[in-house]
Amino acid sequence: MDATRQPEQRPGDGDGDRYGVLLYYKYAEVPDAGALAAFYEEHCRGLSLVGRVRVGPDGVNATLGGRMAALEKHIAEMSSNALFDGTDFKLASCEDPVDEKVARECGFTSLSVRVVKELVTLCSNPTSAPPEISSAGKHLPAAEFHSVLQNVAGTSSDAVAPVEKNEVVVVDARNVYETRIGKFNVPNVETLDPEIRQYSDLPSWIDEHTEKLRGKSILMYCTGGIRCEMASAYIRSKGEGFENVFQLYGGIQRYLEKFPDGGYFEGKNFVFDHRISVGSLKENILGACLLCGSSYDDYSSRCRCSHCRMLVLVCPTCQDSSKEYVCELCQKNGKEHCQTSTKQDCEIQIGLSEPSGFEKTSISDHSVTSKVPWSNGKILST
Repeated sequence: MDATRQPEQRPGDGDGDRYGVLLYYKYAEVPDAGALAAFYEEHCRGLSLVGRVRVGPDGVNATLGGRMAALEKHIAEMSSNALFDGTDFKLASCEDPVDEKVARECGFTSLSVRVVKELVTLCSNPTSAPPEISSAGKHLPAAEFHSVLQNVAGTSSDAVAPVEKNEVVVVDARNVYETRIGKFNVPNVETLDPEIRQYSDLPSWIDEHTEKLRGKSILMYCTGGIRCEMASAYIRSKGEGFENVFQLYGGIQRYLEKFPDGGYFEGKNFVFDHRISVGSLKENILGACLLCGSSYDDYSSRCRCSHCRMLVLVCPTCQDSSKEYVCELCQKNGKEHCQTSTKQDCEIQIGLSEPSGFEKTSISDHSVTSKVPWSNGKILST
């Protein structure tokens, strides 16, 4: 792909004063993560951008909000650096954040730049080495991903290439609160939902379903692509029988841009910013209220499980500040309603964001440079 690829414009996006959200990541060797983080701090504040930036020795993961003109300037600046060659900058125009609670929880009221040990934490065991990102599954652009599904579903006569003509399974690499409101649904194709609370639980699920995946052509997808990079590499690290792993390039976001009617994606795409979710023109609802079971897919109330603090769907009729909610995963584990104090609720702050590794280290000892620190040219993955 062209490193300077400009985001696709939507009708009415010509006004640079409109608000926008930018999502991108890049796996590459970063010689001085602290210096690059310091640059982000100065550069993003200069453009009045908010959101989250995670910089590690293995690359960058960013979700930023601000005026479209400012975000376009940021893209131009980062694209001028060889470190970001081939990066897919996903920019979307949207409404300004209006819900203070949602914006604050999603990190869209301030700028947070952190130095991390790794961009995403696939395995919570610190003694386990992460898979080599260079072994990640092959990227399939949205049109190609769709074509493969269309062929397997039996609605197209085109060749299945580049996916091997063996059995195809689709694997959702996201968390259960995301898959509740939207997922791929393809006739004659098995879609596997790991039903995990957090990304670091995915390796265990993969280990438990090894035989189900062996010998299959595995198509993976997530929100923007970053989680599939590491997860697909983990599957391929299992060796013989796990060679045919593919991932939706640009994630659900790029797929919905290519297929605004939703294509094979049903429901809404959960996003980690103030928008909460983004749907297609179909506007169908997959989610259901935890309590009454009525169709519902709005997380703006930020209702959470009393045990694990994961987001749950509770419709306005069932919402009550005195009620406690137990998510489906806790219910499966036999947990019941418990008394959670208001103080405890205030102290437990679990932010929902793309997995970003470890907490920040100080960047105050690194001088701020006027240009983006260059990489040593070694690109780990694009």
